[in-house]
Amino acid sequence: MDANFTLPYSQFAVADLFIQTFKTKDGYSVLVPVSGTEQGIDLVLTRRADGNTRALTFQIQCSRSYCGTEGKRKRKRYQHLRWLNRFDVPEQADFVVLFGLYPPDDQSGVSLSKSHVMVFSNADMATLIAGVGTGSGIGFGFNSADQAYLTGGTESGEHVDYAAHLFERQIAVIRAALGETASMLFQRKRRC
Repeated sequence: MDANFTLPYSQFAVADLFIQTFKTKDGYSVLVPVSGTEQGIDLVLTRRADGNTRALTFQIQCSRSYCGTEGKRKRKRYQHLRWLNRFDVPEQADFVVLFGLYPPDDQSGVSLSKSHVMVFSNADMATLIAGVGTGSGIGFGFNSADQAYLTGGTESGEHVDYAAHLFERQIAVIRAALGETASMLFQRKRRC
């Protein structure tokens, strides 16, 4: 009998995104725990340099996406909305990744769903969750892939810009957490 190993699509997609971004030639490895009992960790990113290995752990939360609807003022505020139920931030995870798929724009000619990926440090996510009312969840709205506005879960109801947490803008934070300095990044870019 062959053993089967299954991986939720959200974990596969984030692992693939990490593999494309953090290259093996630069000392990075992406690991997926195979134990179903490994609580709070869905992905591990390591970096080997000078005989030492550093590791970061990631929890991946997948959210539903919805098409934006007209608000009370009869105008659509955001083209896409994502919603996550309230969850406990695992202490085992250094970072929490929020992954969501959304339908492409009608004008793009692309028929496949696109991904919207946000990365929060454990402390940042714990602060965000702590500000969410009991029984509530977190909502993000956006019109394009480079936007993320907190639309649900706040007591004030204000739409707060969270674009700084988009994956593309957190790459340097992740690299720094694994000990890569700005000068190392500059040297690598010169080689390419």
